[in-house]
Amino acid sequence: MWKKFNALNYKEPAHSFSCWHELWKSTLKSIIMKNVTTILSLAVVSLFFSNVHAQNAVGIKAGLSFANLSGFEGDSRISGHGGVFLHHTINRNWCFQPELLFSGEGQQYILNGTERTLALDYIQVPLMIQYYPAPHVYFEAGPQVGVLVSAQDKGDEDAGHLNVKDDFSTAQVAIGLGVGFKATEQLILYGRYNFGLTDVSKFDNIVDHSRVGQIGIAIRLNH
Repeated sequence: MWKKFNALNYKEPAHSFSCWHELWKSTLKSIIMKNVTTILSLAVVSLFFSNVHAQNAVGIKAGLSFANLSGFEGDSRISGHGGVFLHHTINRNWCFQPELLFSGEGQQYILNGTERTLALDYIQVPLMIQYYPAPHVYFEAGPQVGVLVSAQDKGDEDAGHLNVKDDFSTAQVAIGLGVGFKATEQLILYGRYNFGLTDVSKFDNIVDHSRVGQIGIAIRLNH
């Protein structure tokens, strides 16, 4: 798999890593992976088992995603995201919004004059803190944990598709920053950028962080 991916316009390492750096990277990755299950469990409990009352609103959201990987060269993969959320109002200015989303991520690149797409699809759990400086505008930030559900290297009909899930990490962690506008009590327009913190690839020593810009519409089903 190293030779296959080395041919796909992956950047070559600028220098060889020392033994201590490899040990540090392995230890950090192990710690992150051990905590992924706990974080996901807490997020799901928060999302689905919170007491629904006047300060909570359940909703759906969907939109476009513009994704790339830091260790690649090429155009962004344009895909989509969508799912459900629970909006909890803490007070007039602060809210907490856990979400459960499908997210299309990855990268486009050119190989031998042919465009190919590395399609990485995740189930993501963002845990966003939102601040409202005004009634209809908010800024948000929070961690996000994702589980890889599909990884394919896609070409045209002649080139075919390759299943490359074994070459990518099962989970990833990111930080999301965003802004939104509440057009009505039920309709919200938003934009968000997710900065990957963990290496999503397993096949080399190059760090590949997932970076995803999102724009979309959210609808609160009760408010």
